[in-house]
Amino acid sequence: MEETWKKALGKQILIDDSNVPDWLLTEILQRLPLKHIFMFKCISKRWLALISDPFFARLYITRINTTSSLSASQPWNLLFRYLYEVRIVPSSMIGTRIALKQSHNFSCPGFSLNFMPSSKHDCPIKILASSNGLLLCSESFYWQKIYYICNPLIQQWIALPKPPRVIKSVAVGFICKDDSYKLVRFPTANDGSYSFYAVQLETFSSKTGEWHCSMVNCPLSDYYIKTDSLVVNYNGSLHWLEFRHGKIITYDPENETDGRLDLMNLPDDKRSEHLCLLGVTRGRFRYFEVTDTCLGPRQVCVWVVSDYDAQQWCLEYRVKFSDSWSGEIDLFVPKDKFYVFPLALHPLDFDVVYLGYGGCLVSYNLTTRKMEVVHRNFYSHQLLPFVLSPWPTTIPPPFW
Repeated sequence: MEETWKKALGKQILIDDSNVPDWLLTEILQRLPLKHIFMFKCISKRWLALISDPFFARLYITRINTTSSLSASQPWNLLFRYLYEVRIVPSSMIGTRIALKQSHNFSCPGFSLNFMPSSKHDCPIKILASSNGLLLCSESFYWQKIYYICNPLIQQWIALPKPPRVIKSVAVGFICKDDSYKLVRFPTANDGSYSFYAVQLETFSSKTGEWHCSMVNCPLSDYYIKTDSLVVNYNGSLHWLEFRHGKIITYDPENETDGRLDLMNLPDDKRSEHLCLLGVTRGRFRYFEVTDTCLGPRQVCVWVVSDYDAQQWCLEYRVKFSDSWSGEIDLFVPKDKFYVFPLALHPLDFDVVYLGYGGCLVSYNLTTRKMEVVHRNFYSHQLLPFVLSPWPTTIPPPFW
């Protein structure tokens, strides 16, 4: 269809689709790649109306979610969180480098944040979180004052009103649902400003266009969340790793009446205190760690929540690093002298994890024990798995 359209434009031939009923044209259009659908909006007023109808978006999303092969191939990327240019690991994982140019799954002129206003200044953009195809960004890592919500796929963005307070280090959460979103933040540690077991939580809602401050109960008086700890959305709640007590701090933005942060236990048999992270793979909440050197041979372990309400975990993988290196790795990193740290869980493949190893970003298959170099000279701990939503999430226009 795309070739026919291009030839028609070149020869200035008008295509008559008046004999094609709307239902059939809709069936044809929803089977096209997303980038082509948006390109075909300019064919005619009829095509524009059909594609712009919310019913078409619901059909498209339903088809993606109910077709296992399409759901498994949903476009995704690993994003560097704290760089000016958003560099991408293509979801096809073709080659052994991080792509600086566009991936075929993303729109032209490439997937980046160059359209953001901060790109005009000498101030690297910081990616803080993602939800439902949107990114939460800031111009600063510490002392955050300005937040942006953006959709890199369609290059849409808005700036939020400044938060009530300027705090050096905050744990930030972002969740987008339907046509609205919320941003929550609170100090990464209790600084003694308030009584024990109380935290000042700041919430911004797109429905009100305002920040709301509230004192919420906290189950720990001396909690500690790393400043760069990545928030994970799961089951309608936000999750942060707490490192002082080895717990997960959770918050449900839709249940503000209870006014509290909650605790969730980590697996009883976990071993690592710092080399760990949370993630979601195809709708399953997981915990990923690499054991510390002092505890013996290196191991990669992955657990999955078997019962969220009962906080029960099931061990999926426990793999020792022995006789599992690829030949390429052996060429430049001695087996007995290596440093390994977890970087990300694959968002669609349960077997694959991403590690920092010997100054490289590598993918590691926990079943086949195959390790592949994705990018050399890699020393960042800041990666964000970003899965594109089946239909681009539009940002409601600001009214503040």
